Amino acid sequence: MPFLDGFLKAFFAVFGVMDPVGNVPPFLSLTGKLDSKARRRLGDKAVVRAAVILTVFVFLGNGILDAFHISIESFRIAGGIILVLLGLEIIFGFSLRGESVEAHDDVSVVPLATPLIAGPGTITSAVILAKQYGYAVTLAGIAANLALSMILFRKADTILRLLGTKGTLMFAKVMGLILVAIGVEFIRSGLGSV
Repeated sequence: MPFLDGFLKAFFAVFGVMDPVGNVPPFLSLTGKLDSKARRRLGDKAVVRAAVILTVFVFLGNGILDAFHISIESFRIAGGIILVLLGLEIIFGFSLRGESVEAHDDVSVVPLATPLIAGPGTITSAVILAKQYGYAVTLAGIAANLALSMILFRKADTILRLLGTKGTLMFAKVMGLILVAIGVEFIRSGLGSV
């Protein structure tokens, strides 16, 4: 199979589960209180960390999950629980993580890098695509999606300016509810596969 054909198939397979466009609203709700420079830095960190996670899983995915006796279904349920808790934090304004200096930095790993960008579906796709199309094509498809995610995260300020202060607050609450719903879907799909 020619590289371009494989790349396009890998790109769209990853795009469907990673959903770079759909990740922008949760990113905005999680970083709405940060200034533009801090938001951009956090978005870049999240994408880089997701890249590391996905690269590791492309090469070692099955081995890692098998070593810990974790099924992809259990991984999906765990990701869902995390999203539900973070969504509840946003809706009700409390923090399970405390007010440490690192609290904002934590969101670049959880939930942004994983499970939003490099979620169970994306990780599963990465493992399957690597077997089907090879490492180079799979990594190229993932890299293109991550680049798109980074561009969209960097344009988040424009979206925030359009919403205004009250609009941003309302948007954050709605997105908190959507995060809870995404988490519930993760849990349902994990339980449905058992």
